[in-house]
Amino acid sequence: MLNWMLHTDKSRAAVNLLVAHGGLLACGLFLLAGLELVGDYGIGLDELNQREVARVNLRYILGQVERVAPTTATDRFYGVAFELPLLLVEGALGLADYYDVHRLRLTLTHLFFLVGGFFCYLLAYRLFNNRLLALFALLLFLLHPRIYAHSFFNSK
Repeated sequence: MLNWMLHTDKSRAAVNLLVAHGGLLACGLFLLAGLELVGDYGIGLDELNQREVARVNLRYILGQVERVAPTTATDRFYGVAFELPLLLVEGALGLADYYDVHRLRLTLTHLFFLVGGFFCYLLAYRLFNNRLLALFALLLFLLHPRIYAHSFFNSK
């Protein structure tokens, strides 16, 4: 019976659509899931430090401070290339409430992860020249529990 269903034009078109655009569809579904899940994540231990690192670097770029140095031995300047745009988007949107800032940071971090996942799909497709295998590689990447959980709060 399954053979008969796959031989109809509508079924074949649906399978072709899934295979041809499976990476985009999977990333879109995970984006919707991520928008639903983003509220479940709290503030990370280093999130305030990372925002401060971005602020110090922004002040340095604007010429408001002469030198950039960590304030304590535990502060490091990791991820400035990612944290600085987050700070700029936050400022451009004029967010004042830290809850909104926190949700924006988690959402943008997750969106960046999904873009990386789509490039994983493209890389697998280029390597194997098989869209179904590339979709499988993407799903293995996206469905890994630890990686997916860290895609919200770990900007590093």
